[in-house]
Amino acid sequence: MNRRNFRKSESGDVLGIPMYLIIIMIVAVAVIAAVIFMIPKGTRTMNAQVTGNALLAESPGTAGGGSFTFSKTYTIWVKVTTNDQRADPIADATVMLVGAGDAGEGKTLKNGSAKITGFKPVLDANVNEAYLKLTVKAAGFDDFADTKAVSVIRLS
Repeated sequence: MNRRNFRKSESGDVLGIPMYLIIIMIVAVAVIAAVIFMIPKGTRTMNAQVTGNALLAESPGTAGGGSFTFSKTYTIWVKVTTNDQRADPIADATVMLVGAGDAGEGKTLKNGSAKITGFKPVLDANVNEAYLKLTVKAAGFDDFADTKAVSVIRLS
């Protein structure tokens, strides 16, 4: 009786199942790409600005040469609104400030304001000025970023 080997042909080539797996993988990748393309992106833009403590400045006193940690903690307020003529406040947006050796995060209230507390900047040796980057994320909106939202200055 003549038996046929389904795993390999007479020349040693692999037949059948591996080729189907390759085709299924290609189709699956195409379907995943199509689904990702159909996910709605934020269609509206927003505006955010620091409404309090946009400038943090402090003198190091006599300990002025090396790394300098500010002596007090700061509270920073941020206002988030739609970027149109109405400037409606955006609630439940995540507001993040990062830089100068510290980071803070808060959520906006119904009036669009967010409070970030306990911010205590640190400036490395020979660095007299730094900036805090403001990033805001909200559902249905494009992300907002401002790389120089707050200035941190070591006074001499």
